[in-house]
Amino acid sequence: MTPNFPPSDPLMQTIRLACVTVQCHSGGMKILLLSCLLVCLGQTACWAQTTLNLSAVGADIVLPDEMTASFSVMAQAPTAAAAQDAVNQTMAKALAAANSAKDVTVTTGGYFVNAIGDQTAPQKPMFQAEQTLQLKVPAPDGKTPGGFTNLVSQLQRDGLLLRQLNGQLSAGGEDAAKAAATVDAIHKLQAQADAVAQTLGDKTGELKTLSIDNNMPGPVVFGAMRMAAAAPVQSEQGPMTVSVTISATFTLTPRTQ
Repeated sequence: MTPNFPPSDPLMQTIRLACVTVQCHSGGMKILLLSCLLVCLGQTACWAQTTLNLSAVGADIVLPDEMTASFSVMAQAPTAAAAQDAVNQTMAKALAAANSAKDVTVTTGGYFVNAIGDQTAPQKPMFQAEQTLQLKVPAPDGKTPGGFTNLVSQLQRDGLLLRQLNGQLSAGGEDAAKAAATVDAIHKLQAQADAVAQTLGDKTGELKTLSIDNNMPGPVVFGAMRMAAAAPVQSEQGPMTVSVTISATFTLTPRTQ
């Protein structure tokens, strides 16, 4: 049977005709097909359902709470053994200084030895050895401890090459910034959905889908320093922006419902 809507309602008459058309062409499938096209509540009203796809970017501006310094220890010598011995002595001195510093986490990296120059030339080949060193220290409120910058300057004077000086977020700082940025994005998304619904004369309905994409900034890089700095290294950390992009699908419901 087709729905029996009041004849005075043009919308209901149109739906009744649609039901009759489905009945004529699809037989017993009329109710299934109609339910795919319309959302029906009760027996006296039907509305077409609108879906709304939106995205919003939330942000949280924070200061780095960690400082990282990356060094290389390099030496060249006529033999591989001599090059390695020079690197080992310089690294041992650097580790002793770093391990005695307060709150500094020390990590040594890869160790490489290579022959350099033209190996077919009459003169004897040279060898280069290299090892990396990374130091990390907490920097609450973006303030680098003075003892850490003094340590970095000392290692430069001792012959280490400062490759990079970074301000970054710790794991805990990153999680807190992501959480704040997510809340900001959700508020923006809800405001967008409400504004669109109001413009169309509808109201925001159910949230159907939601996806979150975290965008972490790169470290604040202070750059590579020359091997033997004449003046102490300087460090001034600037703010970082952590952003989160959220995409969602809402349904819009007519205000007459």
